[in-house]
Amino acid sequence: MMGVRYEWGDDRQIIMNVYLEYPWTWTEYNAKIATLMPQLHDIKYPCATAVDCTQMVAIPKDGSFLNILMNVDKNMPPNIFASVIVAAPYTVSVFMNMLMKLRPHAQRLALFTQTMDEAHQKIYARYEERFPELANAHLSKKSRR
Repeated sequence: MMGVRYEWGDDRQIIMNVYLEYPWTWTEYNAKIATLMPQLHDIKYPCATAVDCTQMVAIPKDGSFLNILMNVDKNMPPNIFASVIVAAPYTVSVFMNMLMKLRPHAQRLALFTQTMDEAHQKIYARYEERFPELANAHLSKKSRR
């Protein structure tokens, strides 16, 4: 199935994986983000996104990339503590760098990796650094099983 889709990337439901798979459009992306962001906002604990660009192929022509990124950043729920771009093509890196210059908030959230495994590792490292009490509570629950 191609297009834009998302699903939980881990059992703890901390990481939401977002997949951009050719062929896809900005219209489809905006529609998915419009349903995803309120779902993430309603979660009462810190969470993150990992955006997989490995199957992206091309940037759609039906929208302004920078405007769309700025809108996503503006509507990012406060409980999102990281957003990792996985296997970002050069063009995506350029636009993300522009966004991070325009929006300091984006700079605090954005990370770049080459694989989803690396993305999840970076997210968990940031989670444990920023929310040690939550990370420790989860680990102690796990060890009681």
